[in-house]
Amino acid sequence: MTENETDKRHQRIAQITQTQQDFVMALSQLLTTKPLNKITITDIVTRAGYSRRTFYRHFITLDDILIYRLDGLTTDLYELLSKQKDLTFNRVVLSFFEFWWSYRELLEQLSRNNRLYLLADSLTKNLSSSLLSQIKGANTDYLQQFAIGGMFAMLTHWVQQGTTKSPKEMAKIAQDIQIHLTTAE
Repeated sequence: MTENETDKRHQRIAQITQTQQDFVMALSQLLTTKPLNKITITDIVTRAGYSRRTFYRHFITLDDILIYRLDGLTTDLYELLSKQKDLTFNRVVLSFFEFWWSYRELLEQLSRNNRLYLLADSLTKNLSSSLLSQIKGANTDYLQQFAIGGMFAMLTHWVQQGTTKSPKEMAKIAQDIQIHLTTAE
């Protein structure tokens, strides 16, 4: 591949990413004023400034936009965790909630529109890029699902309660749960 072809390829990738991000932003803006089931593809393309044809080159449904956004965030979260040193259980939980603290509005939009399950799907689907994928041993898949399920259940409850507790408070709650599970008879 020549340098010119490589440059064109990089430009095209940047253009595709920008278009997808424009659709993400349009949906996010629309979700602040109306529920997902009242938003149409026409609403999205009008807000984003693209044609329906362009929308369908990138996505099939509005949920696909949410999945695209959540997959990106989940990957970012897993990368953030993998770069940290000396990760303890408490530090993982704290980092998890600190990360999602920045995306409270998105989480609340997902909850209001009964789409939080898309985040659970994304956490599981992108597991191979997480620290959990490095755990080896018998029944590792169950351990991974238990960890994801527990964290997701806490996140869901946190969102449903209005995200009023801080990430530090959530880490303390998780630590209390861990202590209870390891000392309960």
